[in-house]
Amino acid sequence: MTRKEEIKEEIVQIWQILLIAKECYLYSFYLHKPDTKEELDYLQKSRDFHFIRHIMWRMTVIELSKLFRESSTNDRFNIFHFISKLKKGGHFGKLGISENKIAEWESRISDNSQTISEILMLRDKLYSHTAPNKKRYGKSDVTFEKAEELIKIVESVIQEIYSSVFDSYASIGTINFNRERFKVIEILAEEKKKRIDALLEGFKNR
Repeated sequence: MTRKEEIKEEIVQIWQILLIAKECYLYSFYLHKPDTKEELDYLQKSRDFHFIRHIMWRMTVIELSKLFRESSTNDRFNIFHFISKLKKGGHFGKLGISENKIAEWESRISDNSQTISEILMLRDKLYSHTAPNKKRYGKSDVTFEKAEELIKIVESVIQEIYSSVFDSYASIGTINFNRERFKVIEILAEEKKKRIDALLEGFKNR
């Protein structure tokens, strides 16, 4: 297998992990921050969607932890390991990835080290394993904005590899989630409002 074939195999694996993380992130984000007040009111009162949005966030954390666990031997496709192989003298060093790009990625990762630590803590102490004193880990500073920055870092790596190594463009989109198409909550909120309005109208006409 050539180096180009090897890097293609690895970047595809990274991309697949990222895609799951991004899909879950976008669903969770929407279910926390929908487009209208009516949708938000509906979601706040729905036990089902409270559960679903939590599971989506939980999966976001678990998938991101696969990409950002620096010392793990189990997560072969973590971004630290991959970037190290792009450097001169590294396994993919002769493929010509810009040293400036590598330095930029490492700087961005360093700037987000606290978020990465929080992501790994959530994964280890709450989501994949249950710590005996889990309540102490229940409050996290990881916001949607901070999680999105980690997603963007990995997207930048993927796009640069496709551009520099394969002279191609990687379109970083999602397969399932489309905010314009995902109208489930809007429809449910409208139907609930219609039922309430009909009941109120019925009381008025008694």
